[in-house]
Amino acid sequence: MKISKPGWKIGWRALTAALVCLAGGGGLFAAQAIDAAAPAKPAYLAAFPNFAPRLTPQMPGDVDIALKTQLERAQKFSEVQREFDLYSWQMFLALNWPTNSQGQAAPKLTDTRFGPPHWTLWHNSSAIFQTDGAQPAACGVTPKARTLVLFRGDLAKPVSKGLAPFSTQAVANADPRSTRFLGVLSAVGELNAANLGDDIDQAFSGPMLDQNGEFVYYEIMIDPNEVGYLCDNSLYNINGQVAFTKAGGKVAMPIGTPDQDWSGSFELKFAWRILKPGKDDFSRFHTSPAVVMDPGPDGKPLERKVTVGLVGMHIGHKTKTSPQWIWSTFEQVDNLDVDAVAHPKLSPSFVDPNCPMCAVNQLPQKVKGVYPRIPTQAWRGVPIPGDKVALNRQAQAALKAQGSVWQYYQLIDTQWPTDPTAPPAPWNGGLPNAIGNKPGGNPTPVFLTNITMETYFQKGNQVACNGEELPGGQDCPASGPAQPPVWNSALNSLGKPVTSGINTLTFQTESCMGCHSSAGVWTAYDPKSGKGKQSGQLTADFSWLLSQKASYEK
Repeated sequence: MKISKPGWKIGWRALTAALVCLAGGGGLFAAQAIDAAAPAKPAYLAAFPNFAPRLTPQMPGDVDIALKTQLERAQKFSEVQREFDLYSWQMFLALNWPTNSQGQAAPKLTDTRFGPPHWTLWHNSSAIFQTDGAQPAACGVTPKARTLVLFRGDLAKPVSKGLAPFSTQAVANADPRSTRFLGVLSAVGELNAANLGDDIDQAFSGPMLDQNGEFVYYEIMIDPNEVGYLCDNSLYNINGQVAFTKAGGKVAMPIGTPDQDWSGSFELKFAWRILKPGKDDFSRFHTSPAVVMDPGPDGKPLERKVTVGLVGMHIGHKTKTSPQWIWSTFEQVDNLDVDAVAHPKLSPSFVDPNCPMCAVNQLPQKVKGVYPRIPTQAWRGVPIPGDKVALNRQAQAALKAQGSVWQYYQLIDTQWPTDPTAPPAPWNGGLPNAIGNKPGGNPTPVFLTNITMETYFQKGNQVACNGEELPGGQDCPASGPAQPPVWNSALNSLGKPVTSGINTLTFQTESCMGCHSSAGVWTAYDPKSGKGKQSGQLTADFSWLLSQKASYEK
């Protein structure tokens, strides 16, 4: 039996039996008895389905499975989504909760003098996947020691391939928890000031510039659970990955469970923009002192000390309910729009409101090998859903009441697998599943992007095969007659695959789960030529770090 609602494709094979059981009085009594014996819900669900105004730093390892099961049996699918969205907000707050260097959380979210956000105790991806492929320092300490990153000896090495290390003066006496060291200029890959002038794959990677003409910077943090797994299996460099795969190893990151706080693998991606006095309202951003490797006027790397503001945050978390990971994405509220009446001096970070005809989401173009400081005119392909808007208002009101800067952030959406056992749909198996279930798990929503990280993936209408997992080395078939020519709601409601659908015109942005399902791991490498092979879809457990960040140790 298959039950569906718009944007939600779920295979509910056990639902019929569950409904039959609940139909009779005995079944209902049994369900009530089970609910009565169920453990207490975590604090963030105290006002479910509303946002609980009492904030806590707890990080459950998964959503509340009992509640999820209860809602699914009652066919309250929108409320299941709300449970995941509330979990996203709880992860966001727990990760950003002020935490001291002993790992203790502050009494209140606003006690910022107590310590920087919790995630600053985690490992920067450049410290684990070092540019020379060396074993990271984290692999030489005990698991307990990995939970508190209080120094960054790795800053003697570049934070991105091709860059020079930061100067001794910049690194000396810098608090690694309070200061960001930034050099990556693309949310995808290793684009930086040293290779920005090179010929890069513009279809896959490119820099973003804010309305001040400053580049956006990106960094990735990895939690201690995943770091331990990477160390134990020597997956931090190409050498180790090749040995791992040749021995028959399959990447399987740690899984979070609701009864163990902070369990499971986490990968966090941050987007930062440089704030300027007199132009930006610092009070509306989570800010941090930073040292950046900026492209100078001649295109060469230039080290600068600046203040950065957080404009985007991705949370990827592998859990028991979601082996395809839970994907939560947040943005600062001024990214694309501001209330000019309430804040007449405020301007959007990534939109020029005085240029309504400006082309949107266009990769900047080089002039004589240098990028002119022309701002990106950003556009959101999929509007923030109404239920998310309503939930954000509740969360922002609670945060405003406490005087927290996090009142200026919003959840864009949460993507998760509605049927983790569902295999990926074949790329040529017909629409809608060839796109909608590309990664397996029947994700909902189908598309999820962050405007600061997937800016150039939001292209709107395009042929279907651009969103399908084509065989390695195969491009979209040449344009020609498409059958059907345009995907529409009538076709979408048929409840069965429509083939061939390869060149059918569809709407697409990007999918966190779909994109990360394509990540692979190194299976062969020739250090002389610098070339090798990587495995295909679903072989890196939804982590691009292994293929994108790993280097060969000579």
